[in-house]
Amino acid sequence: MKPKFLLLISSFIATLFAACSPTIPLQVLQPADMVVPEHIQTIVTVDRSKPEKGFLNFLEGLITGEAIAQDREGRRAALNGLTEALSRTPRFTVKHSGIELIGSKGGNSYAAPLEWREVEKICRDYNAQALVTIETYDSDNNISYNTRIEKYKKDGKELTRTKYDARLDMTIRIGWRFYDPKTQVVLDEYMAMDQESDTHTGNTQDEARRYLQSQTSISRTASKAAGLNYGMRIAPVWITVSRAFYDACKGNAAAQMEQAARYAKADQWEKAAEIWQALLKTSVDDKTAGRAAYNLAVANERAGMLESAVEWAQRAYTQYGNKKGQGYIVELKNRISDQARLRQQMKEKV
Repeated sequence: MKPKFLLLISSFIATLFAACSPTIPLQVLQPADMVVPEHIQTIVTVDRSKPEKGFLNFLEGLITGEAIAQDREGRRAALNGLTEALSRTPRFTVKHSGIELIGSKGGNSYAAPLEWREVEKICRDYNAQALVTIETYDSDNNISYNTRIEKYKKDGKELTRTKYDARLDMTIRIGWRFYDPKTQVVLDEYMAMDQESDTHTGNTQDEARRYLQSQTSISRTASKAAGLNYGMRIAPVWITVSRAFYDACKGNAAAQMEQAARYAKADQWEKAAEIWQALLKTSVDDKTAGRAAYNLAVANERAGMLESAVEWAQRAYTQYGNKKGQGYIVELKNRISDQARLRQQMKEKV
C-alpha cells in the first residue's frame, strides 16, 4: 500500500474515531514548505498587483461579472490572511505597509521583478529584512442555473413544482514573490489558484440567485484563505490539532477506564496515565489493553515525548491489535519528521 494512500485511510479512520470519542486539542508548530535565510527576522508586505490598464480591467470585470472593486477587496483580504498566518509564527515579525504598486497588465501574469533599490528602500523604511508582495491577482466569476421537478404532497394529493438551483463558481489566482535584498535573490515565486462556490435553491431563478453569497464576500473569503496558505508556505506556524482517546471499555476494567478518562478531561493526565499503566499490568483482555496503550500514546504526545508516543502506539497495534493505533503511528512519525525540518527552519531546538 502506498504511504500517501495509507495516510489518507489513517486520517479517515481517525476522523471516525474522533467523532464518537472525547478529544484534546494540541498546539503543534507546523513546519514551512521552505527554509528562509536566518538573517531575515522581519517581513514587510506590499500589494504590487494593481492593474496597469484600469479601463481594460474594468471591461474584463463587466465580461466576467466581477463586482465593483472586487479584486481590490480580495487583494486586501489576501494580505490580511498572510499577516494573520505570520502572527502565529515564532520565526518572523510581519509589517503591512499599505503600499499599492502597479503590477501586471491584466492581473494574471507576472511583471518583471521590482528593482532591488526599490526593494531595499521599502525594507529600510519599515526596518525589515525582506519583502513579500502580491504580484498578480485575478478573480473570475460564473453563475449557472439548473431546473428540476420536485414532488410534494398537498391535501393528500401528490403534486409537482419547478425548483431553480443557482450556483456561483469563483476562481482566484494569486502570484506571490519573496524578495531578499541582502542577497538580491527572489527566494520564492509562487502562483496559487483557489476555487470557491456557493449554491442556493429558490422558486424562481431570480430568487435562487438573490440568496447566493455576494461575489465580493466569497472573493474575500477565498483570498484570505490563500493568504493564510502562503503564510504557512514560508513560515512555521502554530496550529491546533485534535487527538481522540478512549473513555470506556467492557468488563471488569470499565470503572477504571472511566475514572482515567475523567482525570484526562480534568487535565490531570499524569493520574490518568497511572491508571492506564496499571491496567496493562493486570489480566485485562487485549481490546482493553489496546485502548489503554493507545491512550498512553496520546498522553506521551501531549507531554512532547514523541518517540515514546510512537512506542505506545506500536504496542497498541502490534501487541493488542488496536487498528486505530496503526494510523496514529503514521501521524506521530510525521510529527517526528516535522521536528527535524523545524530545527532547520528555526535554527534552534523545538
